Amino acid sequence: MKQNMMNTLAQHSIKMSIVAIAITGVFSPAMADGYGLTQVNRTHLKLDKWECKRCKVSIDAQGSIGTGVAYNDGSDSHFGNSSGTDKDGILGHLDANVTLKSESGYRTEILADKLGYDNGSAALTTGKPGQYEVAFGYRGIANYDTDRAMTPYRVKSDAMILAEDWQTGATTGQMVSLTNSVKPAELMTQRDRFSLDAHYKGNFYKAELNYQHEVRSGQRAFSGNLLTNSAMLAQPIDDSIDNLGAKIYFNGDGWLAGIDTMISLYNNDHDALSWDSAFSPTFGAAYSGQSATAPDNKAYRIAGNAQFSDNGQQILMHSGFSRFTQEQTFLPATINGPSPDLPTANLDGQVDMIEMTIKYSGRITSELSLRASYDYKDRDNKTEVNDYPQVITDSYFAGTAANPDYDRTRQKAKLAAKYRFSRNVYLDVGYEYDHNNYSGLDRDTLHESSIYGRLHYRPSQSWSFGFKAKAQDRSGSEYKPVSRTDSPSNPLLRKTYLADRELQEYKLSANYTGSASFSASANLHISQQDYTDTQIGLTDVDTSGYDISGQYLINEDLSFNAFLNQDWRESEQASSSNFSTPNWYANADEQSTVVGLGMLYQNLLDKQLSLGVDYNYSDGQSDTEVTQGLTTPYGAYFSTSHNVNAFADYQMSESMGIRFDWIFEQYQDADWSNQGLSVDSIPNVLIFGDLSHDYNAHYFGVTLSYQL
Repeated sequence: MKQNMMNTLAQHSIKMSIVAIAITGVFSPAMADGYGLTQVNRTHLKLDKWECKRCKVSIDAQGSIGTGVAYNDGSDSHFGNSSGTDKDGILGHLDANVTLKSESGYRTEILADKLGYDNGSAALTTGKPGQYEVAFGYRGIANYDTDRAMTPYRVKSDAMILAEDWQTGATTGQMVSLTNSVKPAELMTQRDRFSLDAHYKGNFYKAELNYQHEVRSGQRAFSGNLLTNSAMLAQPIDDSIDNLGAKIYFNGDGWLAGIDTMISLYNNDHDALSWDSAFSPTFGAAYSGQSATAPDNKAYRIAGNAQFSDNGQQILMHSGFSRFTQEQTFLPATINGPSPDLPTANLDGQVDMIEMTIKYSGRITSELSLRASYDYKDRDNKTEVNDYPQVITDSYFAGTAANPDYDRTRQKAKLAAKYRFSRNVYLDVGYEYDHNNYSGLDRDTLHESSIYGRLHYRPSQSWSFGFKAKAQDRSGSEYKPVSRTDSPSNPLLRKTYLADRELQEYKLSANYTGSASFSASANLHISQQDYTDTQIGLTDVDTSGYDISGQYLINEDLSFNAFLNQDWRESEQASSSNFSTPNWYANADEQSTVVGLGMLYQNLLDKQLSLGVDYNYSDGQSDTEVTQGLTTPYGAYFSTSHNVNAFADYQMSESMGIRFDWIFEQYQDADWSNQGLSVDSIPNVLIFGDLSHDYNAHYFGVTLSYQL
């Protein structure tokens, strides 16, 4: 930006120099004796008429530009979720917060935060506030799982291949070249999001245009199965999403109406994932497998919105139509042996959705106000229903099955009232009804009724209290397990999202804001879910928890903050191993604790130094026990983190500043499903090995900033 400003000033100087040369050529005493400027009679000249209104270049620049260099301990990529990058060693980034203003009212903002890191961002906004603006943006979003997934596979385009000299084995222990072939692979997802937003505001209308392009890359865990053998694969991710939206709204006295449109395109660079089998074929010649990836698809949407308000009453209306399509060509049903014929070359899928909403809110009296709403959504799957061949783990043909339509119609109604008894006390009560009609599921209809009440009490300007209670009941039509499958469900099984359920929730809150220097809040919540008609499936879920937070400002320079949050969840499940009544049970106890402490000390050393530090501790764990005659606990499943984020910001002069950042993280987790295992620990499953984390990592950063 600084270079661009210098170029602009240089060009301006060149133009002024050309003008000066021309003036000199006309009025120079050497070229026109007797007509020098010093000889001119200026008594009657009106010099104010000579002012060039367009020659003024007045730009007010405020803000700062910074560049930083840091050392990052990337020995475990998971630390990148805290530091912003998984790169190991020395790295750099750019920061900026610049505002440019002109006398004509134009305003340009330039923002950058850790630009150069995987989780960096930048934005440029320019225009005339209140009239029109254009914004360009970039944001990187990275999520790091592990960089120690051990695998003998290498990625080659859409294929996961083994070494040419690979020797298959009936079990992982018989793969003689396995130990020497495995190398670490990183499981992570990187999103790079680019956006363009523009809006223009007229006297009675406003128009907006939004475009977003997101590219996703990385690798994720995938299981490649061939009959009874399986291999964990690091599936490559290379896809993108383009969203284009446009809005136009018109407004008048007490009304607002507009149209909202959107187009979304999803493109996957991988049509399929194929892999070499590391196992000797169980039968036949299944030396490789293939699986489809997410197909390309499109979505279109158009909606209308209207709002009317008058004398404390307001009505909102919305209606929209969406269409989702998919036309990608089918893959062969199998690549092992002759492939059964498919009924069509591609799915030619189409799903239409209609949605309508109307909301009302209004004040009936000075004490009473009402709210009401009705939502309607209809999902109509217009995809042709055909009989498709079913190939089990890309190995053998197991008959045909029709693709279900999965239609759904949902109607949701809400009615609520708020009554204020006094300036300090009010009661808010409401009723909600949710009705669903399904096709292709175990239930044709499902309806849910809820009532709630919330009491708010403020005994003084310093204190306020709140209490909320909610009761919910869900039931529906006769439960009939879907029969058009080769693996039918146990008739006694009730799927969690369709099962009858009774729910109670209670929440209590307290807030204190008694002074400018101290504030605090506390919240407590309890809930119970009872699946009343479930013999096999989830039967009970109990949750409870609380959080406390506070901030204390000792003086205008020194402040402290702290918070504590704890949650507990206990769930019970019943199951059957013989497709009959329950004969084994599982109980899972989960708990989490999060603690935070922070301090900010400003205006030290003649108001040139600021210090800050934040400490966060989090601990989450789950203990599961299975009872079938004997009680057997699962292994460890937990994660624990200590995180320190500290900085020192020193203003060396009016224009130059330096900032030091330090991040320390101590992290440990474990998953009983792979803890302590190697790639060949399971005879018929080639796994990634132990994916747990246990590290101490540091990040040291130095940033130089220049104040404009």
